[in-house]
This record gives sequence, C-alpha cells and structure tokens, in this order.
Amino acid sequence: MTIQANGPSRRRLRSRRALLIMAALAVLVFLGRLVWVNGIFSSVPAGFAGSCKVAGVLPGVEDIESANGVTFVSVGSARGPDARDGIYVFSEDGKLTRLSGAPRDFHPRGIGLYRSPDGSGIFLLAVNRRSSGRSSIDSFEVANPKTSPALVAQGTIESGTLTDPQDVAAAGPGAFYVTNGSAKQNIVKGLASWGALPGSDILYFNGMSFRTVAEDMYGARGLLLTPDGAHLLVASLTTRSLKSFAREAFSGNLTEAGSLTLDAAPEKISFDSRGDLWVAGHANLLSWRAFAADPSHTASSQIFRVNVIGGVPLDGSQVYGNDGKEIAAASIAAAAGKHLLIGSSLDSKLLDCGAK
Repeated sequence: MTIQANGPSRRRLRSRRALLIMAALAVLVFLGRLVWVNGIFSSVPAGFAGSCKVAGVLPGVEDIESANGVTFVSVGSARGPDARDGIYVFSEDGKLTRLSGAPRDFHPRGIGLYRSPDGSGIFLLAVNRRSSGRSSIDSFEVANPKTSPALVAQGTIESGTLTDPQDVAAAGPGAFYVTNGSAKQNIVKGLASWGALPGSDILYFNGMSFRTVAEDMYGARGLLLTPDGAHLLVASLTTRSLKSFAREAFSGNLTEAGSLTLDAAPEKISFDSRGDLWVAGHANLLSWRAFAADPSHTASSQIFRVNVIGGVPLDGSQVYGNDGKEIAAASIAAAAGKHLLIGSSLDSKLLDCGAK
C-alpha cells in the first residue's frame, strides 16, 4: 500500500527544499566573494616602461607625501618597531635624509600634510604606532623645508577610538580624518580582515574630539583629500576599490560620491602634481598575508595610475607590476618630479624608478 503525503506535507517539503537551495546559493555567493576579494586566483601582469634602482635600504616604507616640492617618506616596518623608523626627506638627487625632532618612541605609518594659508608653511600629521602597541596622531611643523628641514613637535592626540589607525588626512589647522583598519574586536575583527564582514570606519577630529563619519566599511586603508578639499578618497582593501566621499567642509560630514574597482586590493594612495592618483595594491591577499607572517615568502606588487575627475576616480591602468623579486608587497607609490617612488611596509627597500 502506498501512502502519499497530503497537501500541507508536500508544501512543507517544498518549503524546506527551497530553503536548502537558498542556503546553498548563499554559501556559494559568500565563498565566491571571499575568493574574489582575496584574489586567490589572481596574478600580476609583469612590466614597467622604465627602470628602477634601490634608493635606500629601510625597515619598511609606510607612506609618501609631497608638498611645496619636498617629498616626505614615512619609514616604519609593519613587522614591528625599528630604531631607523622616522620621517625622511627624499631629494631630487636621490638622497634620503632622516628628519630630527621626532619623539623617542616614534614609528610612523600613514602621514598627511597641510599647508598654511599663505602656502609657505608645511605641517605634518603622522599615525604613530608606539612600541607598546598604542597609537596616536602626532603633529609637527616642518621647519626650513627647502634648506635644512626638521620636525618641530606640535602635539599628540590619543583616544580609545583609535583602535587600528592606518592613515591620516589633514583637513585644516587641527582638523583631520583617520581610517581605522578595524574598529571591531575578537572574531568580528578576524572575519573583517578576510573581507567576510565590514569592520572599518573613518573618524573625523574637529580640533576638540573624534566622531565617526563613515562606518561599516570594508578594509579602509589609505586616505587622501583631493587638492580642493571637496572630496575624501579611501582605499578599500577588501572590496578591491577606491571610494570617493563628498565632504562638507564646516561639519566634516561625508557622503559617498562614487567608487572604482581595481584589479588589486589597494593599500596607500597619493596625488601627483597633475592631479593623477597613484595606487599601490596587492593582487593576491593570501600571498600578502603569507609574506607578512614569514619574510621567506614573497608577494607581487602592482602600481596603478588613476584618473580622477570631480573628486571621483573614473578609470585606472597598471603602470608597474612584478612578481615580488624587485620589490615585494608594494604598499605606496608616489610621483615626485621625474621620480616614481615605490615602497613596501614589509620589504626593506625604497625603489626609485624612471622612464627609460
């Protein structure tokens, strides 16, 4: 004798089957996103229309910024504090000079520059990851920038909201933005680092206090204001994209204005004198993490030049690529006069590249 399921039972079976299919599809989409975000099957087209030489052997290069014809290099290793950490100046003749005036426990990461209203003075902000692991934003005036530059300390800002600061962008006297690579803790922080969840935010300091102006972001790293100050650009490591935010000057509030997806996970960004954006990125984040954990591994490097119109990145093209033999895991690139400087927070060199 055959017993057939009645109408309600059949409906329950169909509902369960549909839920299982939807759950399987959701898992596949989730895994596909992780594969794409981390570039598991990505490779780098090698090539550069020029040649490079090593400009300096350093613990690591975290950031590069230029103002008034002076190029500042933030030297620090992502592997831990080093006695050689500090702010350096790169001269047109290819020399690196470490600036005096920094505090004793100074291990800079991202830096930002601000010019005085008359254009003559330069002020520098730095994310300082101290030996203890605590972070602060340290500010300096750059004395005699053209002749014999030196740092003159202006102040140090600490806050419990600076959970994982990566980069800083000066928005005026005493005001700045800062990216928190991870604003979350525990298991959420681990999932966010793989791009499974959002976990970053952007803070704004108005001269008195911090507040969050963008949250639930994926892998916020590099940070840069457009030359007119109207937009804030953010490198999003775990969406492999650049984000643009329109900025309200008085309040510091941000409104998303556009984005550009890249063929790599971007880390730090810089503008050149023509207004083009230079971006360093990682094709394969698994290789990048392996190199961070063990320097006997290696990781590829990619550099892009991106066209920015109206504060929004529109299109980009690869300018430099290698498998890591020349420089591994490049994290910053900057055009300084006739030089293209490429640095890595994990590799112990700064490259000075130029056209053939």
